Amino acid sequence: MFGVTRLRFRESAEEVVESLPKGDSPIVIDFENIEFASPSFLRELLSDLGSRNVNFVNAPEFVQGLIDAFQAEMSTISV
Repeated sequence: MFGVTRLRFRESAEEVVESLPKGDSPIVIDFENIEFASPSFLRELLSDLGSRNVNFVNAPEFVQGLIDAFQAEMSTISV
C-alpha cells in the first residue's frame, strides 16, 4: 500500500487518506513491510481518518502502540 518502509511526514498521511475509497465501507490499512512510522505521520493519519471505520493490520509493535495511544487520546478529546 505504501511503497516504502518508513512513514515520516504528515503530507504522506494526507496522501494515504486521499487514496482511500470514499464512503462508509470499512477500510483496512496494512502496515506489512513498514519498519517505522513517525508520531507525526500517525497523528495526521488518524486525524484525517476521523470517525471512519478503519482496521490497522500487520503494524509493528511500536507503531501499534502509538496508534492505540493516539486513538485513546482522540476519544477522550472528542467526549
